[in-house]
Amino acid sequence: MKFQYTGGAALLILSVAFSACGDAEKATPSTPEAMYTRAQELIKPNVEGESSDFAGAMQWLKRAAEAGFLPALLDLGGIYLEGGKGVQADPSAAFDWFSRAAAQGSAEAEFYLGHIFYNGLGRPADKKSAAEHWRKASDGGVAEASYRLAHMLLAEQATRAEGLELLHKAAAADAPKLAARAACDLGNIYAKGQVGVAVDMKKAAEWYARSARGGDARAQLVYAIMLLSGESVPADAQQGMAMLRLSAGQDNPQAIALLINLLRNGEHAADSEEEAAAWSERLESLRRKKPENNSGE
Repeated sequence: MKFQYTGGAALLILSVAFSACGDAEKATPSTPEAMYTRAQELIKPNVEGESSDFAGAMQWLKRAAEAGFLPALLDLGGIYLEGGKGVQADPSAAFDWFSRAAAQGSAEAEFYLGHIFYNGLGRPADKKSAAEHWRKASDGGVAEASYRLAHMLLAEQATRAEGLELLHKAAAADAPKLAARAACDLGNIYAKGQVGVAVDMKKAAEWYARSARGGDARAQLVYAIMLLSGESVPADAQQGMAMLRLSAGQDNPQAIALLINLLRNGEHAADSEEEAAAWSERLESLRRKKPENNSGE
């Protein structure tokens, strides 16, 4: 803080007292937890509007990590994996920090080690090692690890059963977006009879419904079509249109195109033209931004 001194012993004493309090608050951190806290403080702008000090934060973060503080190990791994804020991406450094975190039993670190091995970041790609790390992360409750490992295993006939089991695990995870994505994938598997699973449209519809309720735009489109057509589920035009609007609201081009068509060719087309025009404008805007991809994926 900066004070305006106008003279007088009382003001001088008061300013010295305030300064002493500030010095106490900024005492040199002596524990890994305090070092980590200081790093977080430096990253965020302070109440006086000063800019953050990322370089200073990195120094304290490294000291906390060197002392074995798990949150600091994970943060440093993430920073070096992605780069940014003046830090050059360094997958090898990220691997080292994540390895130290994994040695403490961190399932999150195991996930990122799997990611590094799978994508060959800073080292040759090694799917076997990736699978080992993702399996540990999955066992530790990391839903994304269950999901990625599931798809890796589903690609090989010998490991399809385990892959399907892991995909079910991901669909049941307490991670809404990922669970909805996994549920949509299960819907596709049962609808198309993939990975050795017999076609079962009833099960497919159940998974699509579950995924759609979880917010997956792909599943919302498929389930909307099922409801509108009465395929494998009781026909329900009102719910089908509501579901279609949800998918369109997530900028799914296929859903928007279908919605426009239904609004303009339905029995209430005259009353729906304003909505159809608004969706048409939105679709054109999306096509201008991404002309190469209108699949809704």
